[in-house]
Amino acid sequence: MGDETCLKKNKKKRLNRRKEENKGTNISDLPNALICEILSNLPTKEAIRTSVLSKHWRHQWKNIYKFELKEESHDRRENFKDFFVKRLLRGCNNSLSLKKFCLSCEVGEDAALINIWLTAFISSGIEELILDFESVTEQLYFPEGVFNSPTLKKFHLSMPFALILPLNYNFKNLKELTLKHVVFQDGPSTQQLFSSCRSLQDMTLVDCNWMNVGTVCICSPSLQSLTIREWNDDDEEQEEEEEENGRNQPPSQCQIVIIGSKLKTFSYDGDMANHYFFYCTGSVVNASVCIRAWQSSLENAFFVFKMLKAFPSVEKLSITDAAIETLCHAPCLIQHLPRFNKLTQLQVQTDMPMNFPCAAFITILRNSPCLQTLEFDNKGIYAAEEGDGAGALSIPACFGSHLKKITIHGFSGNSLELNAIKYLLRAMPVLEEFNIYSSAYVVNSVGGVDRLEDLYNKIIAFPRASQDCDLYLE
Repeated sequence: MGDETCLKKNKKKRLNRRKEENKGTNISDLPNALICEILSNLPTKEAIRTSVLSKHWRHQWKNIYKFELKEESHDRRENFKDFFVKRLLRGCNNSLSLKKFCLSCEVGEDAALINIWLTAFISSGIEELILDFESVTEQLYFPEGVFNSPTLKKFHLSMPFALILPLNYNFKNLKELTLKHVVFQDGPSTQQLFSSCRSLQDMTLVDCNWMNVGTVCICSPSLQSLTIREWNDDDEEQEEEEEENGRNQPPSQCQIVIIGSKLKTFSYDGDMANHYFFYCTGSVVNASVCIRAWQSSLENAFFVFKMLKAFPSVEKLSITDAAIETLCHAPCLIQHLPRFNKLTQLQVQTDMPMNFPCAAFITILRNSPCLQTLEFDNKGIYAAEEGDGAGALSIPACFGSHLKKITIHGFSGNSLELNAIKYLLRAMPVLEEFNIYSSAYVVNSVGGVDRLEDLYNKIIAFPRASQDCDLYLE
């Protein structure tokens, strides 16, 4: 009997010990601050679903500081609207104090409803605001408090419609600004927008409409990174309609002045739709000049020339074959291209196999005495027969002293491509690594593997100035 009592006591002790060990692991016992942190880092829809876990968690989602709402995460648009109205607007009772608010949806005929959402969720204490709108046909309005918020650090707006700003505002602490598809209302309001961002460090402008602006200056004293993309719309039906109505006039170009004494990174990708003027941009060390289609006019060549001229201290440069080809149609400018004494990495983005010995490209190489890495992306390079192309060129100084790595993509193995490779191998005594990546067509064709092996054996037999160069073909 005594043994049985002792066994019961020991069993009870073990149970109590286990309860003590497990104490604090129940999700209802987690501190509210930790619960808030967990929920804030979940997708908003999933965060709200945690209200069924326990009574303690029923209203915890109302304390989260980050909402990320995307229409694409709902099966139907009506479900998305119901979720917004029934669960968020009614459930929060204006008690939220969000630090981050992200909303991505189509507007359509619901502009008034979207305006209600913006007013309800965007407070003056917001730190990060990300808005992506499509199918906008009516004006959207933002709470005036957001434009004078001392806490707003990041503002991203994608909206194919006019951006209407209040008369007085100040983005005094804004660090990162992204505007996509925005229609700028006029010159003065656009200038006020850029001038108010005194603390801005990163600006991205994607396919914005500048036609109402005329002239504007981007001159934030703290700006370190500027990205501009401006692609012309390829809407053939619209062009045909404008031709029929006699309205097919070239769009008015905006004059954009960029002053960047602290600018480190600059990227342009577009169709030369506007005029750019650069001042105090010698601090740029990473630049990209991507022209989508080459054009033979002197004006377009001067566009590319001005951009290259603006970055004499660049260390890493990416340029498209279309930009180089555009320069080739203006021999008078090629001889005045700047020296890039600090350039160590050069990438050429090719949409078509590029003629390696073209005058503009060879001049860029000659003016880059410290170049160490050269990459031809996407479609590779070619050269004419020896004695009529690369073989007749004088060797750029960087080839003999600094260039250590070459990478070629899109190699198909024709004789003109082999000519270019032969020239490069023979011209570079300090080359350490030569990487050649074949096109998908070669790899996937019948006998592709055997053909690659034959090509490799040909290339490995070419005379090489550097005996220590590792050659790689894939």
